[in-house]
Amino acid sequence: MADPRDPKTPAPTDLSQKFMSEEEVENHRDDGHYTVVSDIKVAHGKVPKFLKFVYVGLAAWGLYYALAASPINDRTEASPSAAPTAEAGAEVFSTTCAGCHNPTAERKIGPGLLGVQQRLGDKELENVLHNGRPDKGMPAPPSLNLNDNQIQSLKLYLTSLKK
Repeated sequence: MADPRDPKTPAPTDLSQKFMSEEEVENHRDDGHYTVVSDIKVAHGKVPKFLKFVYVGLAAWGLYYALAASPINDRTEASPSAAPTAEAGAEVFSTTCAGCHNPTAERKIGPGLLGVQQRLGDKELENVLHNGRPDKGMPAPPSLNLNDNQIQSLKLYLTSLKK
């Protein structure tokens, strides 16, 4: 059996002596690339070449993504040249207002909005669309990240809801 004091030869374990003959124990050469921690040899493994390529690839992808990616926020970045339309207002209503309001006369959390222009008038409808109704728990649409084009589109949609 190999000399246990030789640093290039691992110390035989009880299991290797119990279950394996001396010929079956594989000789190991660590060439001194280890650290001794609490009388235990801890080897310093090398990073495999394929992992180096993976790390370089991930770093390159991350750098490309950081430089080339742009934020996507379709709700707040409406086309500035697009004129307000009732169709765009219907989309704004479905994503922003439909959680609390119905486009019919039926009440949800807030009142149904069928005929809202006739009930409030143009001036009050404009006021509600810009300031909300904080006393009744309705937030102002600008605080919901709606821009002026979206608010005008919403107003056109609401005025199209007639009794």
